[in-house]
Amino acid sequence: MYFKRIEMHGFKSFAEPVTIEFDKGITCIVGPNGSGKSNISDAIRWVLGEQSPKMLRGGKMEEVIFSGTSSRKSRGMAEVTLVIDNEDGRLPIDYKEVAIRRRMFRSGESEYHINGSQCRLRDIRELIMDTGIGVEGYSLIGQGRISDIISNKTESRREIFEEAAGIVMYRTKKAESERKLASTRANLERLQDIIGEIEGRIDGLKEDSLKAREYIELRERYRELEINIILKNTETLELKNEYLKDELSELGISIDTARENRERAEKTLESVRERSAHLEKLSEEARGKLIKAAEDLGEAVNKSRIDEERLASIRTNTERLREEEKRLKERLEKETEGNRALAERKAETDRKAAALRKELEDKVSLCSSVEEEMSELERQANDYKNDILELSGAVNSQKAEINSLEMLQDTLEKRKESIRADRKAEDETGRETVDRLNKMKAERLQTEELLEEIRERIRESGQAASERREEERRLAQKAEALSIDEGKISARKKTIEEMENNYEGYNSAVRYVMKSGLRGIRGTVADLIKVPPGYETAIETALGASLQNIVCDDDESAKEAIEALKRNRAGRMTFLPVNSVRGRALRQEKLEGRRGFIGYGPQCVEYHDEYRGIIEYLLGRVVIVENMDEAVKLSKTAGSLRLVTLEGEVINTGGAITGGKYRNKTANILDRKAEIASLKQQEEEKKEEREQCLKELSVLRISIEEEEEKRTALEEEMRRGEREAMEKENEIRLTEKLLKDIKSGGDKLQRELENIKKEKENSREMIEKLNESIEEKNRRLCEAEELSQRRLEEYGRKKAEYEQISEEATKLRIDVNLCDSEKEHVDSMAESAGEKISEIKSDIEERREQLRRMEEERLELLSGGVQREDTIRRSREEKQRLEGYIEEISLERESLSEENSKAELEKKAVSEELERLQNRKYELELKSAKNDTQLETYKNKLWDDFEVSYIQAVEFKKEGLVMSSAVKENRQIKERIKELGEVNVGAIEEYETVKERYDFLTEQRGDILQAMENLTKIIEDMDKTIKVRFQSSFDTIVENFEENFKELFGGGHAELRLSDEKAPLESDIDIVAQPPGKKLQNINLLSGGEKTLTAIALMFAVLKAKPTPFCILDEVEAALDDANIDRFISCLRKFQDIQFALVTHQKATMEHADVLYGVTMPEKGVSKVLSLSLEEEAAGM
Repeated sequence: MYFKRIEMHGFKSFAEPVTIEFDKGITCIVGPNGSGKSNISDAIRWVLGEQSPKMLRGGKMEEVIFSGTSSRKSRGMAEVTLVIDNEDGRLPIDYKEVAIRRRMFRSGESEYHINGSQCRLRDIRELIMDTGIGVEGYSLIGQGRISDIISNKTESRREIFEEAAGIVMYRTKKAESERKLASTRANLERLQDIIGEIEGRIDGLKEDSLKAREYIELRERYRELEINIILKNTETLELKNEYLKDELSELGISIDTARENRERAEKTLESVRERSAHLEKLSEEARGKLIKAAEDLGEAVNKSRIDEERLASIRTNTERLREEEKRLKERLEKETEGNRALAERKAETDRKAAALRKELEDKVSLCSSVEEEMSELERQANDYKNDILELSGAVNSQKAEINSLEMLQDTLEKRKESIRADRKAEDETGRETVDRLNKMKAERLQTEELLEEIRERIRESGQAASERREEERRLAQKAEALSIDEGKISARKKTIEEMENNYEGYNSAVRYVMKSGLRGIRGTVADLIKVPPGYETAIETALGASLQNIVCDDDESAKEAIEALKRNRAGRMTFLPVNSVRGRALRQEKLEGRRGFIGYGPQCVEYHDEYRGIIEYLLGRVVIVENMDEAVKLSKTAGSLRLVTLEGEVINTGGAITGGKYRNKTANILDRKAEIASLKQQEEEKKEEREQCLKELSVLRISIEEEEEKRTALEEEMRRGEREAMEKENEIRLTEKLLKDIKSGGDKLQRELENIKKEKENSREMIEKLNESIEEKNRRLCEAEELSQRRLEEYGRKKAEYEQISEEATKLRIDVNLCDSEKEHVDSMAESAGEKISEIKSDIEERREQLRRMEEERLELLSGGVQREDTIRRSREEKQRLEGYIEEISLERESLSEENSKAELEKKAVSEELERLQNRKYELELKSAKNDTQLETYKNKLWDDFEVSYIQAVEFKKEGLVMSSAVKENRQIKERIKELGEVNVGAIEEYETVKERYDFLTEQRGDILQAMENLTKIIEDMDKTIKVRFQSSFDTIVENFEENFKELFGGGHAELRLSDEKAPLESDIDIVAQPPGKKLQNINLLSGGEKTLTAIALMFAVLKAKPTPFCILDEVEAALDDANIDRFISCLRKFQDIQFALVTHQKATMEHADVLYGVTMPEKGVSKVLSLSLEEEAAGM
């Protein structure tokens, strides 16, 4: 396996697509500072899944996208593709070639692909895990990474050892198993709590369940007997109603006869009134026509007068138009004569212009001939002039060259003096350099002391961050617990609200009406009142079944709802129309203020004012008291009021006392509403507590981030200090090299003096040759100037002749233009005259047309005058006729008035008889209604108490029932139920549910315990594997490190030690080194170059223990001199199976490269890559 190539587009400074091929062997990437060469190693790290912007030398991850320059737009995406050859199948994927691609967009979204298929970052990490090429492995050694290996940061060092040991995958799986174990343990704790809670309830629920079963049996028997008693009473009332119906039927026939007589009288009266109304209508129509006839007569008279005035106006205008036509004809004759004179003038101008144009053409032809001769003379003169310029330039150039050579001789002489001065200055510089070298070594020691102080501060910052993370974990657990509690409360609230919305506990008729969306339905009584805490039982008892009564807008909406119930056989329901129900709140002043008195019923509930009549109707006779004892005392002065205690006992009017618990389905309706309100409050409190906890958690996390930033700043300061120490080491090395260069500078200056002497002799010979060439060119220059002068004189004569002919031609052009102008003027005058003639002719035609139209109008007015006279005559006749017709209608209306009075007397007598019969019918219907009300009460009792309709109740009827025995048995059942006390009917179902849940949770607990046991065993097995693999790999690396150290240092001794050998997986790994000639000491006491060589020895030891297919080294040898670089390359060459890519500045390193890539920045901010194969170049040479 090896890297084949990397493709970059839009990544950092690589704006355009760039491909870099990696061959086997050593590839060097070189370039000046800031050119972007290290961006290549960053690209490899990034595509392999690096998530830290700091590791990519940035502040934010989006900085990897090309940000644009002054001449280029920024990119919206960065993309890097790394192609890996997988012929040996080292990567666990069935492909010979694997392409890993990563994209990032400015929106922050990232994409990962393997061979074109989108995947997760986790898939890429698992693919390359334990191959050594991960971002945390030892195949990517970036800038500063080499110093991290040998620094006090043992975490970085341990990552390399674990990658080499191949235990990263095991550690990852172990961490995942530990997370699962922790989650499973937390689930078990929650499950234990739930099981403990259920165990505390299940025994009590079992006892309540048995008690509830007995209660249900007694209640069913009571229900059966009570239904039969009601059916018996109902049959008696229905028999009475049969007799009333017969009498009502006979009375109905008499009423129908009376109604028919009344209808006949009403029809007669209506006929008279219709005839009277018809006459009134005729009278109104006639009056309207009379008014219209009068208006038409007036309009015709006015029109006749207006027509006379218009005829007089037409006569006057006709005379005026004829006079204007005469004047226009005289103007037309005058304009026509002037137009003929202009035509003659135009013809004369045309003849004169033609003669002038012929003479002008002759002059222009002669000018062209003279101009050609002038052009030839000018060309010859220019040729001689060019020869003169060329010779002059050559002479001047040679003179300038002579001057340059003379100046060179002067410069060489000055350089001789300068070299002597430089020799003296170099001696002085050598002494200063020695002083500076000593000073730099002292500064290096001071920097190393400062670094040690910073490392101590980093350790303190790490401890503070750990303490705050522990507090963060505690707050996070608290927030999670609060969230769970809030979820439980919310779930309970949701369940009860769903019951409320579905009207559970209400009878089926209520559910049908409330869910049908009928018009005018406001809601149940329970929906429209709010009961203060503590009063629920009292109000529920006082209202009883009325809680399920439905409030509606008006009588019509109540009728519509009842019709819907009938159509769908959905049951019976009591409706309370807002517009008609009116109650009255009774008050008893003797009760008010006495001990135990709480308030009247309407005062103990909250409701909207528009429902006051309904609430007073339902609770107007109710008084709420504290307890039964006080109720008994107050009942003596209660009068017609019902007393209800807070526990639900009732003292009715007359002294009857009711107690126990209400058992209808409405019994829990108000409690349910109160519980919803309570749960909402609890949910809000939990939410506020959780939000407060989250706020504290947020503040703590900010504190942790600040501590991390502080620690990061210290680490950055430490890295700067380390870089500064390395730079000082480089300066010392360069200064030592400078001293060596100064020493060898004298020979170089001596050789330069000898070269100056030779150059002075050569320049003297060249000056002599140039003087001879200048004399020859001056002779040829004189000959060319004489010939040029002759051509210029001849050119002057021809030019004078040309100017004379041109002047004559110009005068002729002026004469021609004058003739053309005069012609245009005449044409313009002729055109203007033609337009005037056309205009006059048009005016004449217009006057003739106006005269014609006026004549037509005059004839039309004369014809209309005759018709209007006829109209005036007819309008006067129609007016007289209508006045007579209106008089006849008035007489007939007086006659109909007498008939109307007689019909009204007859209707009154018939209506009185009908009213008498209807009053009798009302009396009978009232008796029947009373019976019906009693029947309805019995039927409502069936529904309200037992939720069965009358038809359904008949199925329960028992023949031969003895009423006295049934009543007695029912009384005994009531006593037994009272002895049972409070019964929880829901305990039966609740017990079954809890028991089923208890069995399920017990089974779940067993499964979780088994899962925990399995996970614990897996973790223990992985711990053993990790420990064995790590120890084996560590021992191998120790041996390799000792060997590499001796090779790189030419001797000495080095060790790798575990600070705690009993716990190798958590132990720090210390490095102790002893370069040749020094004592054994900690790595931090070595010089910068020694540290680098030691880190390289460790890196090579890891590579030897577990070779990686590819390794990129970013300026790792920057602190080494040429001799140490040779040792470094020598070691590097031993790894024949590893591809190496080196980002470097060192020439010694470049000399050993197989392929060289140069990174430049020809355009600011944009990197460009150039490649060179050194093997091919060597073969070409």
